[in-house]
Amino acid sequence: MLYTVQNDSLSVTANDHGAELSSLMFNDTEFLWCGDQKWWPGRAPILFPIVGNLCGDSYTHNSRKYTMGNHGFARRSVFGLADKTNSAITFSLRADDDTRAVYPFEFELLVTYAVDGGCLHTNFEVNNRSDKDMFFSIGGHPAFNCPLFPDEYFDDYEIVFNLLESAGNHIVDQDGFVSDETTPFFNNSDTLSLNYDLFQKHETLVFSGLNSSVATLRSRKTGAGIIMDFSDFPIFAIWTKPGAPFICMEPCQGINDAPEFTGDLCDKRGIVKLAPGADYNRGYSISPVYADN
Repeated sequence: MLYTVQNDSLSVTANDHGAELSSLMFNDTEFLWCGDQKWWPGRAPILFPIVGNLCGDSYTHNSRKYTMGNHGFARRSVFGLADKTNSAITFSLRADDDTRAVYPFEFELLVTYAVDGGCLHTNFEVNNRSDKDMFFSIGGHPAFNCPLFPDEYFDDYEIVFNLLESAGNHIVDQDGFVSDETTPFFNNSDTLSLNYDLFQKHETLVFSGLNSSVATLRSRKTGAGIIMDFSDFPIFAIWTKPGAPFICMEPCQGINDAPEFTGDLCDKRGIVKLAPGADYNRGYSISPVYADN
């Protein structure tokens, strides 16, 4: 089922399937990718309780082996509607027999979308309802129309960071595993020009240790785009399929397995250890913009 919240300039629609955004309309322009299966059926999946690929699609915990697919199960789950006001929607996913079979923790995941002026705030709240430490990763995977308008092209766009960067790009192998090793990428610059050749060479750009907390996707022709504040998250990834008219900007707490990972969940990179009864809150914001904003 779809739910919508809106104000004078911003309209946001989300689906209880996966608690996934379905639309982000700003001043009558759709900024969110439509999920065309020709390219990629996702729009803005929630990554939980893992981010990325597991070696062998499995991990171990307390010497027991569990199987889990790419990015976890939240994106394929039906959430309950926990709360809805004129300006915010909150979805809830709780542990059940299906989740316990692949993830042995009692939890509640709350996803809130709140509109405030021209800004959409997305918040993840994870509650540990177990009597033991809980281990998880979480992230966002929103995709944006790129280009936004019919007379533009993908390579008219760039991503501009709010600070100069020198971070390297983590190496992603052909199986989607991410090495700790990085290759030089930024050279004390703040701008990444988009083109499909870049994503032929690098299937996904994965950065850790960025100086920046804000990234702006914008058209060099019109100035239109989105501003994303990802300051709560240590990993920032950028992905598309060559030829596809979208770009994903992914703030994450967690990362794909390294090829040599041993498989113990508590040792996984970027994993969060949450004490019994504790909660975790992190979020990111998206602000669509036009050239005259």
